[in-house]
Amino acid sequence: MQLDAAGRAIIYGTGTYRQVVKKAGPNPGLPCSPAGDQVWDQLTASTDSSTTIYAGASAGTPNAITVTAAAFSGADGQVINFISTNTNTGAATINPSGFGAVQIMRDSSTGPEPLTGGELVATNAVSIIYDATAGIFHILSPVTWPNTSGVPVGSALPVFGFTAPTGYAFAYGQAVSRTTYASLMTAITSAQTASLSSGSPTITGLSDTTQFARGQAIESVGIQAGTTIQNCTSTACTLSANATATRTGTVTVFAYGNGDGSTTFNLPDLRGKTLVARDNMGGVAGNVSQLTTTLTTTASSTSAMVGSAVNLAIGMTISGNSNVAPGTTITAISGTTITLSANATGTQSGVSTRFSVFPDAQGLGVAGGSLVSSLVTPNLPAYTPSGTLSGGQTAFSVTFGTADGGSAATIVSNISNGPSTLPTTVSPTVTVNPTFTGAAQGGASIPFSNVLPASIVNWAVRLTP
Repeated sequence: MQLDAAGRAIIYGTGTYRQVVKKAGPNPGLPCSPAGDQVWDQLTASTDSSTTIYAGASAGTPNAITVTAAAFSGADGQVINFISTNTNTGAATINPSGFGAVQIMRDSSTGPEPLTGGELVATNAVSIIYDATAGIFHILSPVTWPNTSGVPVGSALPVFGFTAPTGYAFAYGQAVSRTTYASLMTAITSAQTASLSSGSPTITGLSDTTQFARGQAIESVGIQAGTTIQNCTSTACTLSANATATRTGTVTVFAYGNGDGSTTFNLPDLRGKTLVARDNMGGVAGNVSQLTTTLTTTASSTSAMVGSAVNLAIGMTISGNSNVAPGTTITAISGTTITLSANATGTQSGVSTRFSVFPDAQGLGVAGGSLVSSLVTPNLPAYTPSGTLSGGQTAFSVTFGTADGGSAATIVSNISNGPSTLPTTVSPTVTVNPTFTGAAQGGASIPFSNVLPASIVNWAVRLTP
C-alpha cells in the first residue's frame, strides 16, 4: 500500500470486516519499519452509503426495469445510479432488488409526469431519487429530453428524408397507444365538460364548438361506442346516437379518429393531401374556403332560397343550419334559388348558413377536394349555336280545279320569293327536311385534373414532449 505525503492511505471495503495494518519495512529507523510491526487491528465498516447507491447495469425490459440495489430501503431521498441497458419507449418503472415496481417520473413546469419514451437511453448513466411521500422516483440527471427542438407535441413538419426523426412519426392515420402517447392525445383532442340526457342525442353546456364538425368521434361515460357529431350550435351538439345516461362530465372529441375506442387513437392521415388553414381561426370566419349567406328553407322540400348566389357552386356542402340534414349539398342553382340534395328538415327564413367545397371548412381534421372533376351541363355557360340550313324541299306545287269545272291549273311558288297570292280555299301540306351545319359543341365527358404543380414530401407529427 502506498501512503500519501502525510503518511495516509484510503482503504476500500464492503460491509463490516476486520482490518489489520502492519508495517512493511525493511529499513530500520523509518516509519514503516521494522517489517511486521502492527499498526492497528480493528473492526470497521465500508464507506458505502445507503443514501447513494450504485446499481450497475440495469436488467428487465425497456419499460419495466430491474436493478440490484440491496441497500435501497424506500427511505425518502435515496438515490440510485445505474447504467441503462435499454431505451424506454413509454412510461417506465424500476424495481430495486425486489422492492417492487416504482414509477419513474420526469419533472415539468406543471409537476411530475410519466415518461413518454426516449428519456432513458441505452448505455447512458441514469440517476434517480426516491420520493417516499409520492412513492415515485424522479429523474435527476443526466437525461435525454426529446423535445430539444422546441417543436410542440402534435405539431407537424415536412420531412425530405426517408425516415421520420426521433420523436416523430409519419402521419398516415395509424392508431397509436393512448398510454404511450398520452401527451399527444391531449394535444390533438378536445376534452370539455358537457351534460348528457339519457335517450337524447343532444349534449349541452360545451364551452367551444368552433372546431367541431360532422363525423368527428366523441367519447364519454354515457355515450355509445362509435358515436359521432352530427351538427353543433355554439354550446350544444347533436350526436349520431342517443345518450345512455343522464350526467354531467368530461366528453372527448377526436378530430382524427378514436382508434379502437379504448386503448388507441389515430394520427392525422395526410397521405396525398395539402394542408388548408381552418377558415374560422381566431373565431371569425375568413370566408376564403367557404361562403356565408342566408338560407330560407321549407320543411320536406328540396327548394331553398339564398341571400346571394355569388360564387356558390353545384356540389358545395351546406353546414351550420339545423334545418338542413347533415351532408346535404347543392344540386342546382337558378338565380337565388338552389336545389338541395335532401329535403329540408325545418321551415325558417334568413338563417346564416355556410357553403364550402369541404364538408365543413371550420372543422378540424375535415378532408375535402378530389383528384379530378367532370363538367355537367349546369357548369357550362349559356350559348346560342350558329350555322346554316341546307337541303330539304324548297319548292312546292298546288293543284286545284277551275271555277267552271274545267282542266286543272298549277301554281308554282318558291318559298324564297315571299308570299304568293293563292286562292283562300287552298291549304296545301308542305314537308321540309333541312340539314343544320355548324361547329360541333359536344365532347367525351373526360374528367380534368384539379392538382396544382407540387412536390412530394413526407409529413411527420411530433409524438412526445
